[in-house]
Amino acid sequence: MNSMTGYGQATIELAECPLFIEVSSVNKKGFELILQCPREWQAFERKAQKILRRFLERGRIRISLSVDPALRNARERGWDEELMDAELSALENYCNSRSIPFSRSTELVLKLTDSCRTETQLPTLPSVEENLSQGLTQATENMVSMRQQEGALLEQDLSARLSKLQLLLQGIEKACGGMAEEWRDRLIKRLDESGLPIDPSDDRVLREFALYAEKCDFSEEITRIRSHIEQFKSVISTHAPMGRRLEFMVQELSREFNTLTSKSVRPTCSELAIEAKVELEKIREQVMNIE
Repeated sequence: MNSMTGYGQATIELAECPLFIEVSSVNKKGFELILQCPREWQAFERKAQKILRRFLERGRIRISLSVDPALRNARERGWDEELMDAELSALENYCNSRSIPFSRSTELVLKLTDSCRTETQLPTLPSVEENLSQGLTQATENMVSMRQQEGALLEQDLSARLSKLQLLLQGIEKACGGMAEEWRDRLIKRLDESGLPIDPSDDRVLREFALYAEKCDFSEEITRIRSHIEQFKSVISTHAPMGRRLEFMVQELSREFNTLTSKSVRPTCSELAIEAKVELEKIREQVMNIE
């Protein structure tokens, strides 16, 4: 079992500039890739998606390719002095030719530095694509390892909640036993007390009793719930992607418990069913983060 939440990173040592690769993921029904990188490397997205698809089934994945900030800042501190002198002279000549007052102020010099900085261009994508692929693979493997660790914790939590759900189901079955017979006896007693004697052997009465007994019968719902829980346990013990399948099973369990709650006429039985639905909602929340 893998969680859909994880983080991994790697560093690429290129001759031109060290690069950091970060990969993070959060839960999402499908697969979504978001790539943040220098403009020159945007075309790497297609290759990145192929790499991630080898490891991941679904989730919102964010990849960040960034130059070492310290190196970038060091580069941005320098500028071409000769180019700045030429720019200042050209600006002065322009102003003089149009009778515009001109002053070589500090403010003007600072503004010109932005256009005269010396920056080293990033290497082209074809020259570093293999390095980027290796770094992304390493970062993704680190992220998958984190997803597996969190998935193991999710599996433990789900197993404990499923066991609690089974105990609640046993309590419901015990609390609701003989409900149809109890309702029949109460009805006959009330009719007798009201002076309306009734013949329990009358076919019409028997049909009404049978109809109500069917409505009060929990056996089908309990059998299906037990089956779903066993299937759930079997699925979470495998190593294949299971999130979508578990979501469907939680939906089916919820439907069965809703039916069971609607049939219940005993307070104890209803309370246990509601508690089971609360526990099932916690399971649903956990399942939403499973790959």
